[in-house]
Amino acid sequence: MKTATQTLNRLRFRTPLSSDYATIARYMGLIDSRTCDYTFGGIVLWAPHFGYRIAETDNTLYISGGREDDLTVRAYALPVGDADLTRSVRLLKQQTPGADVWFSAVPEDRLHLFAAIPGADVSELGPEWSDYLYDIRAMASLSGGAMKKKRNHVNRFLADNPDAQLTALDGRNAAECMELLHASGHDSTPTGISEFAAVETLLGRWSDFAPWLCGSVLTAGGRVRGFTVGEVKDDTLHVHIEKCDHSVAGANEALASMFASEMLGRNHHLLYVNRQDDAGDPGLRASKESWHPLRLLPKFNVMVGRRA
Repeated sequence: MKTATQTLNRLRFRTPLSSDYATIARYMGLIDSRTCDYTFGGIVLWAPHFGYRIAETDNTLYISGGREDDLTVRAYALPVGDADLTRSVRLLKQQTPGADVWFSAVPEDRLHLFAAIPGADVSELGPEWSDYLYDIRAMASLSGGAMKKKRNHVNRFLADNPDAQLTALDGRNAAECMELLHASGHDSTPTGISEFAAVETLLGRWSDFAPWLCGSVLTAGGRVRGFTVGEVKDDTLHVHIEKCDHSVAGANEALASMFASEMLGRNHHLLYVNRQDDAGDPGLRASKESWHPLRLLPKFNVMVGRRA
């Protein structure tokens, strides 16, 4: 019979590689949370920023990295797989004897799992970490009074650009998307720099990501005006990337709505769009609120003390 110590000997964390993508995607499919932190794209695109490392043992995936609100503090995602949380906590405490064990970005609908863990201390992450969840049909159709401004922006874009169309992201147009990315730049914040690097990597190696992600490119006047990358998981479309030429009126609204419509047409079971958090940026927050979210999905840190 295996002991916890013997199992622990195989719990060796390492940087995820493209050869691990299928494994990561399989495990993320086992957890039905609607937050972006438990999606394939949420892990692989942000692995460099959060320093994610993975370990797999006993049909369970463990992910370590910096705590979302403090990258200097080591933390874990909820283990995903066969091992129950009590056993997983015991293994992780043996991994770093005498230290507190932190779990970061725990979805609200998973907090009940810690009821059986003695000494678990729960604290809510700030609102800047909450994901915005939307009605995908409202975003796709832009019907109703709440969407009047968005509908006007899209109508303006389509009137100005009658040849506008949405096409699939592929190896041929990825280079043009890269040009738009570099022209747009980033805001020089650590998060902005990391996102820029993640999008660069994705566009440069699209074939590595394409089996698990879906991408669309908005063109008008013979040029790329925007591109977006998402992921369908259960009843939710997760929008991981959205970049637009902001000099073109209505391009952003058109891209978001057209992508939601296209994905809903392919996946009739979809109910929601997760457009992720606002990172505490006032402008981004105002933009996300303007789409009238159904609700926010709060996340939590949980600390299991060293003496627990």
